[in-house]
Amino acid sequence: MDNRVVFDFEIEFTNGGGIQGQDFRLDIAADTISDAELAEYIVKDLRLLMVGKVNILHKFYIQEKHKRQPINQPLPEQLVDLSHTIFDGLITYKGLPAPIICDFLSRENSKGKYEEGTEFQIGKIEMVSNTGTYIDCPFHRFAHGKDLSEVGLEAFANLESITIDATGVMEIGIEYFRNLEVRGKAVMVKTGWSNNWNTDAYYENHPFLTRETAEYLRDCGVKLVGIDSHNIDDTRGNSRPVHTILLGAEILIVEHLCNLEQLPESGYLFSAVPPKFKGVGTFPVRAFAALPK
Repeated sequence: MDNRVVFDFEIEFTNGGGIQGQDFRLDIAADTISDAELAEYIVKDLRLLMVGKVNILHKFYIQEKHKRQPINQPLPEQLVDLSHTIFDGLITYKGLPAPIICDFLSRENSKGKYEEGTEFQIGKIEMVSNTGTYIDCPFHRFAHGKDLSEVGLEAFANLESITIDATGVMEIGIEYFRNLEVRGKAVMVKTGWSNNWNTDAYYENHPFLTRETAEYLRDCGVKLVGIDSHNIDDTRGNSRPVHTILLGAEILIVEHLCNLEQLPESGYLFSAVPPKFKGVGTFPVRAFAALPK
């Protein structure tokens, strides 16, 4: 027989009022489920807003045949790669040197160091940290900001995300973000500019966020902002207000993304994890989205 959980619940709303449920029964995948998981499921399944305290009461377990998919069963995921490939000679940003990718120890030179038929390659990479698809931490802009080693993993991985479609727009204003649930989310700004990647057109007149948009996203408490453009700021001048505002609020930035057209409007997780370097504020990432199938 399958496992089910039986429980009562009480939900209070922060703007007044509440609801109750008695003798609720839900299919579960494991033998037990925590009160926190049950509370999260009820709030999401009933599409409740302005939820305050949630109490789970009189919980116990029974064995009955499942009537639908268990609520705590991991869903299969589809992974979407959102990163450009870094190769020898790639120019990511004009004025910065291209990476040099070569052998430190070639397979041919490794022969004789190991038993016959055993060969290894050890690569050597020389590059600036602003190469390919990369993430910016506060240290990139502020001397006393957190560097890559000081930002917790929870800021880089499995972030609930939303996609903003600003295709064909150069100056991306607040109107693209108003009336959307962005608090606590990673916000992916789709512009279509990645279609110009590795061409001269990529570096000029690219899409960017305005200062007002950065202030709005900061005030809304987003966790991370990504864009598939050359820079999240307008590079036609020397000012970089978006970097200053977002990184000043410890909101991470990912630039030079790609494949954002493959993402849904919401309901997916975003990850972009860099190595744990001390004294570095920017570094390439293998950014990707996990979409439920």
